[in-house]
Order: sequence, then C-alpha cells, then structure tokens
Amino acid sequence: MDKRLYRTPYAAIVGAGRTKFGELWYVNPEKLLTEAGERALESVDHGLRRKDIEACFFGSFLNQVTNKLALMPGYMSRELGINIPMTSIEAACASGGSALYNACISIKSGEYNVVLVGGIEKMTDRVNKIIDDMMFACDSHEFDAGFTFAGLYAAIMARYIYEYGRGNDKCKEALAQIACKNHHHAVNNPYAQYRFEITVDKVLNSPLIADPIRLLHSSPITDGAVAVILVKPELAKKYTDTPIYIVASSQATDDISLYSRASMTKMFATQMAVEKALKESKLSIKDIKIAEVHDCFTIEELLFLEDSGFVEKGKAWQVVYESYNSFNKSKHIPYVNNGCEMIVNLGGGLKADGHPIGATGVRQVYECFKQLRGEAGGNQVDIDGDLNASLCHNIGGTGGIANVHILVRDL
Repeated sequence: MDKRLYRTPYAAIVGAGRTKFGELWYVNPEKLLTEAGERALESVDHGLRRKDIEACFFGSFLNQVTNKLALMPGYMSRELGINIPMTSIEAACASGGSALYNACISIKSGEYNVVLVGGIEKMTDRVNKIIDDMMFACDSHEFDAGFTFAGLYAAIMARYIYEYGRGNDKCKEALAQIACKNHHHAVNNPYAQYRFEITVDKVLNSPLIADPIRLLHSSPITDGAVAVILVKPELAKKYTDTPIYIVASSQATDDISLYSRASMTKMFATQMAVEKALKESKLSIKDIKIAEVHDCFTIEELLFLEDSGFVEKGKAWQVVYESYNSFNKSKHIPYVNNGCEMIVNLGGGLKADGHPIGATGVRQVYECFKQLRGEAGGNQVDIDGDLNASLCHNIGGTGGIANVHILVRDL
C-alpha cells in the first residue's frame, strides 16, 4: 500500500469517548450523551475545550418514542453549556454513521474546524414495545403483513441458505460461528454488554425468534452513547500527536422495501458505499486489515463479506467456516480468503458489544480509532505492524441506507 496515494482527508479524529453498553435504567439519554462527549473531550491530548466546538451532529432513532424526548439539540445545549449549531439525524440503525457522514461534509466544505459527533439510544425504557418500534425502519406494508425486523432478516437468511448452502449443515454452522466469534472478541472489551463466550451448539439451540434466526443470532436491546471529535486535518497536530484521518466518507441508499429489491441476498447500498469509499481512499479491500461491520443479525456480517468484494458471491459462509475452525483459539479470529486477512468486529460488534441504535455507527469509529492508535488495551490487535487502514460499515433498516468510512493512521 502506497500511503502517498491517499486523497486529502475529510477530517481528523482527535478524541473519542463512550459509555458502557447495557441496560442503563437510571440514566437519561441526554446524560449518557453528555458523559460520552465529556470523555471525548478529556481524551484529547492538547487542551481542546467545549468553547472550541463549532457544531454538533447527533444520531438517534427512537428517542421520541422510547423516552418522549425530541429536540435533542436543546437538551444538549443545556447539558454542554454551549450555544452552537446542533443537528439531530435519524436514519434508523444508520443514524450514527449518517451523523458522522454529515459532520465530515461540514468540515470538508470549510464551514467548521471542530465538530463533535454523538450517537445515543436508550431502548430498554420501552422494551415491551421495541419490536413494533423497530418496524419504523421498514416498509409499512411489511409491518401490515405481520413482519418483524427479525422476521425480515430471517427471510434474507433463509433465502441465502437456500441459494448457497442448501443441504449443507456447515452453512448454518457458519452463521452461528459469527456470533461465537463476536462474543469471543467482546471478552476483553470493558464496555461491552456481553463479555462472555458462547458455543455453536448454544447458538443453534437458543430460542427460535423467526425461523431460521435464533436468539443468539441476534443483537440485543441496548442503552448507550458514543462521541468523537473531528477537526480540520490541518489542525490535527495542534490537538494530538496521533490523529486518525478519515480518508473516505460515503453513503448510498436503496429501496426500503425488501420485497421490491432485485436480490434478497445482496445489500446494494453496502456494495455502492464500499465501492465509493475505496475509490475515494485509493485503497482496495485487500488493504483493509480491520473492519467494524453491521451485524444486527449474523447474516448481515456474512453479506458484508460478499458485498464488499472480500469474498465472491455465495462463498462467504465457507470462508467463515474455514477461518473460524482454523483460528478459534486465537485472541482475534480473522477471516482469510485468497491470502488476504481481515479481522471483523474486534470489540464484539452489535452482537456482543451491544446495539444502542443511534450510537452504533459512532461506536464503530470509536473502536477503529482506538485500535489504530494502539489504545484498545487488552483487546488491542497486532497485525505485524501492518495496521494502518480500517473500515466502518453501518446499515439502516434491511439495507435502505449504508454508510462507509475508511480511517487511516498515517498519511
């Protein structure tokens, strides 16, 4: 990889903070977001203060429903004690990634020099209604037909198994191995909701949610918040000696309706967003050593491997199966294909780290930021000194929107 080929970065990340993910019953959403924002400020090496922040972008999906909380900018102006432009962005599970996308554009345009990006969701306050609430991210006809969010992904998983793994139990086992791998990665993540190992048998014998999806194929109901601080690239070294640069920020959309798409086993929004991000960064998928991938259900991580071009169509389950069985005793379990290696969801992904919807896209960037700076503690990955580029992939709904960001350590 020739580092001189990078285009001018969109922005540099100089600080990041997050809360623990889980069932945080006694903390209000705005307090969680404030905690994450304050930790992000405290993490900046050289004296960035609240008064230096020129704008904020916040991602959230269900706050109005789950907590009767709207006008997040007003709450955050009070909590942070600053009176600056603040924008709330809703894009279902891609809300956090969409907030980051808009923040990158705002810095790239020259409008702002310092921006705070936050993601927040507090889902457990309405846990008995959350299954219906999630269907806001899907076509109303799908809801009227009786689908749940899990039911739609179950249709995708069933179709994939039928087309590419029919009659082969290893395909179903691979979909369970993804969950096991992500739980394995979460053990050393102190912020993760589920820091324990699970087995393939436990996944395949867990309660059936929507055939063939079982409970342990699924990400949990989660509360939490994450924040990152972006600055104009030219200012990065003013605030930290080790900035991480965003060299690609892309977004693509597709029909919200699963039934009207050309294929049920391909996320075209992912393919388009990845292709654009790789073109912007002048990298190939082979250069990506670590990736934070949207795995609301394990089938989505499998599809990413194909839609990103890392694995050819219909072959991802074989790569997962072979990689897991080869490396399941390792600290991190990579996917290996044709001599290329990629470690996916180092912090546990949505499956084990947790999935507070609006925070997820920002949490992915937090994880890559920490990994690239060598600050991931007991969960730090080491790829023989070759760790420079990472990718974050954030999906909304069943693929109606996708955000992809590429981060690098060295320009």
